[in-house]
Amino acid sequence: MAKEPLEIFHRLSRVITQAASLAEVYDIILDEIVNTMGVERASIMRYDPKSRMLKIVAARGIEPEVWKSVEIPVGEGQSGRVFQEGKSILIKNLKGSPRYKTHSFMISPVTSFPMKMGQVPVGVINLTDKKSGEPFTQEDLKLLSTLSNQVASYMHLCDLAEQLKSAEQAQLELEVARDIQQRLLPQKPPKIEGVELAGQLIPASRVGADYYDFLVLPENCLALAIADVSGHSVGGALLASAFRSCLKLEIQKRESPAKIVQAINQVLFSDLLQSEQFISFFYASYQLKTKTLLFTNAGQNPPLLWRAKKKTAEWLMTQDSLLGIEENLNFHEKTCQLESEDMLILYTDGLTEAASPEGRRFGSKRLLEVAQECASMSAQAALDYLLKSWRHFIHTDAGQDDTTLVVLKVK
Repeated sequence: MAKEPLEIFHRLSRVITQAASLAEVYDIILDEIVNTMGVERASIMRYDPKSRMLKIVAARGIEPEVWKSVEIPVGEGQSGRVFQEGKSILIKNLKGSPRYKTHSFMISPVTSFPMKMGQVPVGVINLTDKKSGEPFTQEDLKLLSTLSNQVASYMHLCDLAEQLKSAEQAQLELEVARDIQQRLLPQKPPKIEGVELAGQLIPASRVGADYYDFLVLPENCLALAIADVSGHSVGGALLASAFRSCLKLEIQKRESPAKIVQAINQVLFSDLLQSEQFISFFYASYQLKTKTLLFTNAGQNPPLLWRAKKKTAEWLMTQDSLLGIEENLNFHEKTCQLESEDMLILYTDGLTEAASPEGRRFGSKRLLEVAQECASMSAQAALDYLLKSWRHFIHTDAGQDDTTLVVLKVK
């Protein structure tokens, strides 16, 4: 008998490494216990911290439709008490015990052992109905005590392995989403007579779905777009990709920013509704000859327009809602007349919502203050100055959310 635990542990170690899931690990462990102890019925219960209940994760001799619905509060019944007290118990006459529940599927004699990692209980092993008809012996209990602690160790290691797999999967998804996101962005701003352009996206640790673009249109016109798709990882990035495709298609059909935004909302509405996502979007067309800006703002942070001659600021809004709220919305547009040296700053909420270590938001007021400081600079220099000031304020290189900044400077 002394060598038997080592033989069992060796078999378990060899087989568990080939298991494809935690559920298979539970089954392997329970089968080994059932065969070793020679019982008809057995179960492994694990503590679920979220529900604060003991739940059966594997069972033998009990119908699946029965054990899969079992939840035992800590401290209630035999299993609940064994878990709470961290001590094993052997009941020779279950029905005579105050721990007996009328709906119990156990038959006496029954024994329950806590599974512990160190001094912390993580679950319970229940055994009943020996095939030989004999009672459990002290040797049985000693072996089960050794097994229960080792089983807890196996389960803990498997939990860690599952967590590692999840982390690796999440990292892979993050990398895929980031790759999709970067492919959507312009490699560099176009060089156009009459304006200077600069743009940058600062990725966060968790990928978002910010998007910006400069689009050169016919008849001496430039389009500016900035958007933030709700949601993160691959789903948000794929939706941003679909959004970009719709935008490039619609600007070939229409000139009005309001009509373009309305068409994109109608095309993407069903996908947005099904995935419970939204898109904030600012779109503007700029006539280079007349220096006229026509824009629609669908729930995006209002861009800052700095008037160089007047040394005043305007925030560009049209009071329109996010894309994905209603399918047949009518959007609005406004016109601005720009002048030489005026500067337009587009940004996503990752800029203004970012916080300092003390919890203060960067905010639109601070954005205006910094914009005044760099108003005489070129578009690229102003963008660099804004980001440097922002990073100095939050004491890090990136915020909790993606941060996108676009600057247009009129020559």
